[in-house]
Amino acid sequence: MAEFRVEWRKAVDYIALPVHTTMAELPARVGPAIDELEAYLDQRGAEPIGAGLFRYRSVSAEAPFTVEVGQAVANVPRVRDRYVVGRLDEGRYAVATQRGPYAWIGGLTQELMEWGDVQGLDFAVTPGEGTRPDEWACWYEDYANDTVEGPVGLEGTVDVCLRLRE
Repeated sequence: MAEFRVEWRKAVDYIALPVHTTMAELPARVGPAIDELEAYLDQRGAEPIGAGLFRYRSVSAEAPFTVEVGQAVANVPRVRDRYVVGRLDEGRYAVATQRGPYAWIGGLTQELMEWGDVQGLDFAVTPGEGTRPDEWACWYEDYANDTVEGPVGLEGTVDVCLRLRE
């Protein structure tokens, strides 16, 4: 069962590998990116905080989009090649926490959005027009260090965080 709440979150610096994907390809594309990012950060001497994160700036159910496969870090080294430095904004967020299969995260995110609508929350999102996807000020998944292989794939604790307007 998921837990929903509104909370203040501090800014977090991270290093990420942008991955261009579709929703259908997402699980297959992010696994290799996580491994590549971990090796890159190890080479750079970055000090990871937590287990990792995925940041979505825009998302489409049908069209390709880019997800940032990231890692919060205590020290931000210079990056190059395909890697980027980012910052998760400080501020108020709608947050859903779940312990279970990662395959359920899409449903968890939808439940969080519906819960937020019922609560009258104002998400920091600009709706897309036509075929353009919605643009989110800050939407991310924050993973805990408890990932295990479960009966339906990887599972663990995750926070889905959606930035709210001030």
